[in-house]
Amino acid sequence: MMIKEKLSADKVLLLLYVVLKPFYFFPSGNPQIADFIMLVLITYSFLFRLGRINRRLGFFLFLTLLFLYDIMMVNGIWAIALGGEMDVFSSTKWYLYNGAVMLALVILFRRNPQEYVKWVFLATATSLLVQAFILVSGLSPDSDEFRQSLFFNNPNQLGYFGLLCMGICLLCARFVSVKTIPLFIAIGTAFSIIAASLSKAAIISAVGMYLVFLLLSIKERTGLFWMNLLCVLVSSFTVFFIYLYTNENVLSDASIYTQIEERMVSLGEDSDDNLAARGYDRIANHPEYILFGAGEGMYERFNSSISLELHSTLANLFFSYGVMGTVLFILVMYGAVRGHRLVAWYPLAFQILYGLTHNGIRETFFWIMLALYFVTAEINTRQIKNGGDLLEKNLTNMRN
Repeated sequence: MMIKEKLSADKVLLLLYVVLKPFYFFPSGNPQIADFIMLVLITYSFLFRLGRINRRLGFFLFLTLLFLYDIMMVNGIWAIALGGEMDVFSSTKWYLYNGAVMLALVILFRRNPQEYVKWVFLATATSLLVQAFILVSGLSPDSDEFRQSLFFNNPNQLGYFGLLCMGICLLCARFVSVKTIPLFIAIGTAFSIIAASLSKAAIISAVGMYLVFLLLSIKERTGLFWMNLLCVLVSSFTVFFIYLYTNENVLSDASIYTQIEERMVSLGEDSDDNLAARGYDRIANHPEYILFGAGEGMYERFNSSISLELHSTLANLFFSYGVMGTVLFILVMYGAVRGHRLVAWYPLAFQILYGLTHNGIRETFFWIMLALYFVTAEINTRQIKNGGDLLEKNLTNMRN
């Protein structure tokens, strides 16, 4: 894919952030190198690119700020009520940060939506290729482990990263002109990374997302179905075979394919494959928190099978911030996707599916996806008013 647009400082910062995001050099819960780069981009967007706020952006901004205010209020009140326990308030910073990322990118992308969405695709595909190279070269600290984490803190983070990258690439490709082969290679590379993580939730969600994409390819991308399938299979198997034959421990013990099969066959049988083991039981055990929320942190307060956070995006929001916080978050998501045809929601839907067993709301790429939904909905609506559907024009370009 050729990028002919002028290379600006904000694009360089965005590329650096996306490529460096998977590298966790500091302890979990602390800002990483990529986050400091994003802070510069946030500052730049709000100071120099804010511009005029129309009604749609203003309403989306209002919903986001209201959601963030609810997070601060609930965690702040509980921190005071529990005797100044700041552990309950500490998670607030990640909601504020991710909300700022989403809004800053919306502001930035609205200047030239198609150009920036195309740039996000390029940055995401580049990041996937970098991680695939690390995987096959054995450069990661855990290269001898069966479940790969690369430079993340745990394998589930790697799997979720791959899933989000796949979703972002598929979303971008619906609304900007993306060459077919780079798109399918990006999907195959994402599959390889997800499979190496052996995250059951990520594998199931990725397969489901790709199947929906294949079905849409039959309907919308006439002539691309078999090229799609071939490129994805070739790119994913290439990464796998290189990984298989460069990792001596995998060769001597079990192939990655056997591990995937064992993980999927044991679905529902492992100790954490039930609702109680994911922390859902605390909702039933503590109905008093349903309305206002219990805040996040000090999980030993609760009667639950686990003493950690609730391993679910929506369930954690519901228990931690109550009905109001959950409704506000759903409204933020709806505010982002509003204006899209229902069929375009599927990349986000499979992120939510993954989030049924993992709390993925603190992953910044999730909020970047919401920013992309908001911007692509806006430009698609604008294009339709001018006499054409942006998606249909892009599909025509892909066929050609």
